[in-house]
Amino acid sequence: MKITLELSPDVEAKLRENAARCDADAVRRLLLEALTPTVEALLRELPDALTNAEFEAVADHLADELTAYRRPNTRLLSGHAVSRASIYEDHP
Repeated sequence: MKITLELSPDVEAKLRENAARCDADAVRRLLLEALTPTVEALLRELPDALTNAEFEAVADHLADELTAYRRPNTRLLSGHAVSRASIYEDHP
């Protein structure tokens, strides 16, 4: 997915100034302010729900991407490691 932000010249100038000063907090605030209306617009455009076939296609795509970025010798977590019992074993 590609998201394009339309920034006013004023916001763009502030963003460049804060980036040049390495002011991460100010950059983050400006981007959040700029991103909020874009995200709200995108959410209004989203369909209510995915069909099972659409969900399966998205899940398969994400699994393929994960596999592509995984290092060759990366060990996978065992079924026990991600089980409910394992996650909560230290929390009675």
